[in-house]
Amino acid sequence: MNAEAHSEQNPRKHLLLPALLLGIFLVYTFTVILSTNLVDIATSLKVSIGTASQFITVAKILGLIIGIAMGFLTIRFKHKTLFLIGTAIYGLGALGSFFAPDFLTMLAFQVFFGIGSAMVNITVFALIGEFVPLQKRGWAVGLTWSISFSAYVFVSPLSSFVSVAAGWRYMLLWFILPFSIICLVIGALVIPSKEQHKEQPQTRPNYLQAFKQILSSRSAMACVVSTALAALVATIPTYAVSFYRLFFNTAPSTAALFSSLAAVGGIIGGAGAGTLINRRGRKFLTVVSAFISGIFGILITFVPNVWISVAFWALCASILGMTWAALYSLVLEQVPDFKGSMMSVNHIFRNMGLILGVAIGGAVLNLFFNNFQILMTIFGASGIALGLIILLFATDPYKTK
Repeated sequence: MNAEAHSEQNPRKHLLLPALLLGIFLVYTFTVILSTNLVDIATSLKVSIGTASQFITVAKILGLIIGIAMGFLTIRFKHKTLFLIGTAIYGLGALGSFFAPDFLTMLAFQVFFGIGSAMVNITVFALIGEFVPLQKRGWAVGLTWSISFSAYVFVSPLSSFVSVAAGWRYMLLWFILPFSIICLVIGALVIPSKEQHKEQPQTRPNYLQAFKQILSSRSAMACVVSTALAALVATIPTYAVSFYRLFFNTAPSTAALFSSLAAVGGIIGGAGAGTLINRRGRKFLTVVSAFISGIFGILITFVPNVWISVAFWALCASILGMTWAALYSLVLEQVPDFKGSMMSVNHIFRNMGLILGVAIGGAVLNLFFNNFQILMTIFGASGIALGLIILLFATDPYKTK
């Protein structure tokens, strides 16, 4: 029996994707809270903005490490089990961060966010590859990325409001922690326990075989390197709110609104990617959208009008949503027999890109006196490089004419 047949027999099949989407929404919440309140967090912890942004670096380093481990774990354990454990760990990160009295303690609790986020991200896409039919996977992956952008639409303004009313820490206690519990319960109830396409008997040689297939494939490696570059472009929201607050003297609530507007663009782009993938193909959409998003990313800080700048940010986010959806759809099909391992390797490179992006951000802002133009040029150029790599080295195993 294949995964598609299993899905048809499962009365809860229609609830699987919503459960996975809730998990994806959850693991983006702290990043949104951090980017929205970066100035306030830095002030309360008595560090610079560039230093405070390194919370993401620590979380992503742990995500990178757990991504390596997940290459083993996705073969050895059920994806559902790993998803639930990741959700619980993420909630513990919120609880610990709420009580953290200083910068170093807060930094330590990023371990939980990094591990939890990595486990959920990897297993969500592996489960999509497991239970969603091929012709619907592009749509499902696009919707998943739309949900990640929607975290900015809903969490950013809510975080801004709560920060003013009670302080930024209370978003951790009042929102992330209870939401983690909700995701844990729903996931336990609706995600199938029996995986139909598990990577053969769970032995070490099979794990080595999975890595051999991935590392020996030029196309697969081009895809994961491109994921790292896409992550650089995706670092833009981490610094964009601070850019508007510092250089356009924008109020915190207005800057949060800008973040939400850009996120709406990302939602539209991700949601529309499924149709374009089926019509034009994963590779074509990845290349074209990567070029365009990179150009708009560069333009954000080079216009004197705040509203034109925000429009460019929204366009960048919208096209980047398409890039992520098309790229992940391409990655998911590179090594069909080892989807969990493939997504683990991909997640490692994604975290490498995010780590590099935040490290570059902190260094540029500290060394060049908050020069956001240099920073956004670096991020935008990464999108253009992404498109070139996919164009020259990647192939689509299931090319859609």
